[in-house]
Amino acid sequence: MDEIERQASLAGLKLIRQKVRHMGTEKCADTLRMMRKELNSKITFQPKTEVKSLITENHLIKGVETADGEKFTGKYVIIAPGRSGAEWLQTEAQVRGLKTVNNPVDIGVRVELLAPVMEKLTKVLYEPKLIYYSRLFDDMVRTFCVSPYGEVTTESYDGVLTVNGQSYAERKTDNTNFAILVSTSFTEPFKEPIAYGKYVARLSNLLSGGVMVQRLGDLVAGRRSTYERLARSVVVPTLKNATPGDLSFVLPYRYLADIREMLQALNVIAPGVHSRDTLLYGIEVKFYSSHLQLNNTLETKIQNMFTIGDGAGVTRGLIQASASGVIVAREIMKREKLKAS
Repeated sequence: MDEIERQASLAGLKLIRQKVRHMGTEKCADTLRMMRKELNSKITFQPKTEVKSLITENHLIKGVETADGEKFTGKYVIIAPGRSGAEWLQTEAQVRGLKTVNNPVDIGVRVELLAPVMEKLTKVLYEPKLIYYSRLFDDMVRTFCVSPYGEVTTESYDGVLTVNGQSYAERKTDNTNFAILVSTSFTEPFKEPIAYGKYVARLSNLLSGGVMVQRLGDLVAGRRSTYERLARSVVVPTLKNATPGDLSFVLPYRYLADIREMLQALNVIAPGVHSRDTLLYGIEVKFYSSHLQLNNTLETKIQNMFTIGDGAGVTRGLIQASASGVIVAREIMKREKLKAS
């Protein structure tokens, strides 16, 4: 790892050291089922129940009201809306006069290439997290959600189709994929980072009918990819229903320039990344672009109301989202023990 970090620094990349234990996508479902079975006798679940609004009184949380008008009261309310619920939370905050702070907007592409190209990194790190600051615009660009020997997938948020990736424990493909995301911090009067991310994703959906894919060589040459050109590529797409197209009609020049710079920097430590046949899928965007003002236990200005996870803008990944839930759970337990003593 020391040698990888040294080579990365020479290319202008910062390696984020971390320990990763990968269970595989198919085993995640099994784990969640076991968790649900364990909690069934302790917690009442209300799946597919849409929360319309929060119930508050004198800056104290009282519960929630569903879209069907049903009310659930509670001493504490923990809001974990997920990325698709980020916009709802932002609206609720505005209604209740809670200040929100805009996070950077993360927009980019999903990169797919032959697995051996990245094996030098993935064999040691599994999920290499690298940060780069572009020379042209000084934007922060990072790798995210590396999926060794995995496949490219799609996600849908309120009718907006985006791209993602996953790896299995038992089944492997010939490819590795990962996201390159550009973080942009907008200033006043801009207040709609989530809407901006959805706008860019919708533009890709409009032009391609779904997810767009382009060979890096075609992007550099200033031409769209076609099915014929993709068929000649040494990298076979794992997302079969992606439409060949031209990402320069979707992403602003600034984003494309940042992504190109990042690919060139990665090519220094993993030769072959910046290759003609490297595939770029668009658009990948993360909807966690605003968060409420919170204290160090993740409590809002409304007493006993906590927010956690990516959709609340608190975290930017699965592990951190899980940790935020633990922080709140421990705080609630602490308060209840103090009252009982």
